[in-house]
Amino acid sequence: MTGVMASTTAYLYTHPPVNAFFTTLGDLDREQKRIALAEFLDANPQVKAELQAIRQPTADFRDRCGVQVPDMADS
Repeated sequence: MTGVMASTTAYLYTHPPVNAFFTTLGDLDREQKRIALAEFLDANPQVKAELQAIRQPTADFRDRCGVQVPDMADS
């Protein structure tokens, strides 16, 4: 999990527009965040694929433990 967090941090650092988008989510409630993130990822399929690839070790880990991985828009 630490590696996923480090990779996410590095990704956001090297992709300022994506980082800026995530920064705008701070004041939204959970449902508004979910909707905004889903819309952003739909409009930016490459970003979505890259973030999913970064999160894949989390999905693999949770799979081994039998725990459902939250959708990116729900986490």
